[in-house]
Amino acid sequence: MNNPLLREEASHIIQIVKRAKYIIIFVSFAAVVSMCTTTNTIASSGLVSTIGGATFIQGATHFWVSGTKPTFSGLTTAGSNVDITIGDIKNGVVADASGNWSYTPTVDLSGDNTITVATADTSTTFTLTIGELPADIASASGSTLSPAGTINPTLFILAGGISLLTIGALGLRRSS
Repeated sequence: MNNPLLREEASHIIQIVKRAKYIIIFVSFAAVVSMCTTTNTIASSGLVSTIGGATFIQGATHFWVSGTKPTFSGLTTAGSNVDITIGDIKNGVVADASGNWSYTPTVDLSGDNTITVATADTSTTFTLTIGELPADIASASGSTLSPAGTINPTLFILAGGISLLTIGALGLRRSS
């Protein structure tokens, strides 16, 4: 490099890269650890997935289905006990090896029902109404709802970007 300004700028960039490489390595490591531990966090946050074949919106306080024996299903930690309380009647199931669970009431439900679904770690309570959705409440078909997903694709993209930055920084260092 014959231009002293470019030489000084390149030297400055190299110093920044030298200082930042440890931060980049730490962030990459943290992203990998996060990807490895995300499954249990996501599984426990979506305790109820569907009711009567309809997607349950997490945090909902009122839900409508037309069938009198809707199947409740969800995801939790593998082997966990899941308690489903409908009104005053408590029933339980055990999640399978993948954390999936399912429960169908043995008696017909009608009207408004207070439902609590709980594990040792989390619970959700809502009102389940057996009947048609009132006309003044907005609804969306399954094809128009955003799919519930995981954070893993975002973390993979983040880790890939950090890896590319690290490779580029190392390449810049070697080219000097």
